[in-house]
Amino acid sequence: MGKASLLILLVLCAFNRIDYNSIEMGSSAPKMVERVGKPYAVYDQGDGKLVYEYIERVAMNGELMYETHYFISVDNGQIVDKNFRETYRPGYDSLWRSDPNYPTYP
Repeated sequence: MGKASLLILLVLCAFNRIDYNSIEMGSSAPKMVERVGKPYAVYDQGDGKLVYEYIERVAMNGELMYETHYFISVDNGQIVDKNFRETYRPGYDSLWRSDPNYPTYP
């Protein structure tokens, strides 16, 4: 029971598409950070413009399946734009994985 509750807690603490969709245009950046957490990176575009980046990583069996990078643009403390980019593991990557049977060789 303890492992299941830990997993649920980790899932709830991660930035995800639900958090991204709940961010409203025109709201304040400090309020957003307070609500969804500290960003992965903040890029200064100059002239009072910032871009906050959040990353959602999805793994299966200890291998990264895909990442979603969320970018929220802020101008003078107000959210003015948001977009995201998904990156997947290349298909050829699974062809050159190490042999899963290696530990059982004689």
